[in-house]
Amino acid sequence: MSESDRAEPEELAPGRWRPLVIAVGYGAVAGAVAALALALMNGVQDLVWSVSEARWYVFVAICIGGILLALLRGNTDDADLQQQIKAAADPRSLHRRRTALLAVSAIIAVGFGGAIGPEAGLIAIVSELSALVSLRITRSQAEARAVGEAGNAAVLSGLYGSPPGAAAYDDDTLGPGKLLTLLAAIAGLVGFLVVYALVSGRPTDLGVPSYPGFRAVDLALAVVPAVAGAAVAAGYVLVGPMIAKLLQRPRSVAVQTLLGTLVFAALATAWPVIRFSGHHEFGEILTMVDERAWLALAGVAVLKLLATAVNLATGWRGGAIFPLLFAGAAAGAATLALVPGLHPSAAIVAGMGAATTIGMRKPLAVLLICAFILHGNALIPLIVGVGIGLIVAQFLPEQEKSH
Repeated sequence: MSESDRAEPEELAPGRWRPLVIAVGYGAVAGAVAALALALMNGVQDLVWSVSEARWYVFVAICIGGILLALLRGNTDDADLQQQIKAAADPRSLHRRRTALLAVSAIIAVGFGGAIGPEAGLIAIVSELSALVSLRITRSQAEARAVGEAGNAAVLSGLYGSPPGAAAYDDDTLGPGKLLTLLAAIAGLVGFLVVYALVSGRPTDLGVPSYPGFRAVDLALAVVPAVAGAAVAAGYVLVGPMIAKLLQRPRSVAVQTLLGTLVFAALATAWPVIRFSGHHEFGEILTMVDERAWLALAGVAVLKLLATAVNLATGWRGGAIFPLLFAGAAAGAATLALVPGLHPSAAIVAGMGAATTIGMRKPLAVLLICAFILHGNALIPLIVGVGIGLIVAQFLPEQEKSH
């Protein structure tokens, strides 16, 4: 063997390692940036809502947020979260200015109390970073796409705390072809947790009570809250497009946003608990359970998803998974009036699993995300909920948009 032949493997080795280095290295960076962005969103939210909790202020604050969104909406793309994730996976094709304005819009939407999650803003901010990084370190379109996919996985992994759920999110699959995406998600979660701990403390736990242990009877009893969670999510799937068509009748997107803002502001003024994503509001559900406020729980579940549908239809940028979790939990908890022998955590988790499965149409991703969010708590009721959601989803029309 010649000297040049012996050197060839050493020369090729760096090229073989590049995809792994890009996935892990950029995943960690993207997760850290997502943590900073989420801390910024939470800071804006705290600033806006530290002024007053009076009902009049709820209405005024939301209207101010809606006016700001209306001013920006004409300069951003009207893509839903799934379309946004798809576009972010190819950072070289991004329209940088529109993506930047989308990030600003999402920060405003979250900060001013929108009943949506922070996904849109985090994805948009990291997409900007992905575009810059891909111009400097990538050698091909394939490597640029690897940067974009690593950024998406890192953001979702950090936000949901579930690397496998983030890796499965785009197409609801998790196989050998997702290895690099999974590694990017793991690195992203590490980067996210380290930075978030430094700037904002530990991520908030949902606070679902610990499930004492599996009982065979719970398999049957958990079907009841799962059906309730499925029912409110089915209403969201069926009524959401009707709400969108009604609120999008004006040709001006600014007018659409202002109209939707007025509707949302009125709902939130009457029921302040429906503001925000729902991630930090699970304590309200537990309080209502303690008070045996079953009708209030059912009403909050419906109103939460109504507010989310109004927001997403009229330019309040964000994701639906946390509102679905909240609404499903409230609906499931309401059924404790019918099945008092079921542990509250089992009812809450079964409702969460069913509602989120129907709303997202991603049963594997939902199972993986919820299992990690709940730290493995009430896993059997969660599986029951996801199973019921999967069955019910077969009878529902395909969603026009998947948030």
